[in-house]
Amino acid sequence: MAEEAVGIDVGGTKTLAVRIRPDGTIAQRVRVPTPRTGPADLLRLLTSLTDSLRTPDTQAVGVALPGLVETTTGALRHAPGFPCDDLPVRTLLEEAAGLPIHVDNDARAATWAEYRTGAGRGHRDILVITAGTGWGCGAVLDGHLLKGSQGFAGEVGHLHVDTEGPTCYCGRQGCAEVSASGSAISHHGKVAGYPNGEAVTRAARAGDTRALAVLHTVGTALGHGAAALVDLLDPAIVIVGGGGADADDLLLAPARTAMRTALTASRRRPGIPPLVTTTLGNDAGATGIALLALDRAAACR
Repeated sequence: MAEEAVGIDVGGTKTLAVRIRPDGTIAQRVRVPTPRTGPADLLRLLTSLTDSLRTPDTQAVGVALPGLVETTTGALRHAPGFPCDDLPVRTLLEEAAGLPIHVDNDARAATWAEYRTGAGRGHRDILVITAGTGWGCGAVLDGHLLKGSQGFAGEVGHLHVDTEGPTCYCGRQGCAEVSASGSAISHHGKVAGYPNGEAVTRAARAGDTRALAVLHTVGTALGHGAAALVDLLDPAIVIVGGGGADADDLLLAPARTAMRTALTASRRRPGIPPLVTTTLGNDAGATGIALLALDRAAACR
């Protein structure tokens, strides 16, 4: 029997579900809007996607969620903008699907995918930053996925990265969540007269100076945040994913400069970890959570 798993990555606006093989190959992919109207609709979405993608070879299902995911219980404790606090996702979905379910944080899932099959392959210590609707991170240290005592490791959205950045929903100014993310590109872009972040990136690629200035501002904030995490974790490589990464070097060039400047004793280090974009792109979260689900199912046999 060819073992497969279903991986579901619940994003702020869209949800991606895939059916994958153990080597990370995607056999099927479905993308749908994310409901943000309550736990019943979220569970209905997860059940529907599981039913539509599963086959007789499906051994497990993985669900990647934003926010505080308690990995020991598979419960979503809190996710900004989702009215689903303390939702026992794993228990409810196992009852509905009749399959082993693994629930984890979305940034951590993306990290595992990049470590196994993406830009982090071949390294034992990697850092992944997700600069999308929010700002999160995941890390693999000495080959082990960093989870923390409750599964809350990587919640760095309120790391202070820009003294002149926008005011965050938490009430403070300059949090990475609103200063170094894809949302930050949209925010600064609208101030500069662009309808959204995608328009900023398109204009910057065409050489528009206002758009380039937006990406320089956000990239600099991203570099400051990356430097703090590199000081803390000492990874061999830093991988940036999320919608912000679509700007590629237009965003990462100023981020590299800012990271190098902000790193402790950067000139005394034998090497500065490269700052690169994700290899797997938007597939990383769904791929990673499916691989984690397969790992968990194998360990439970």
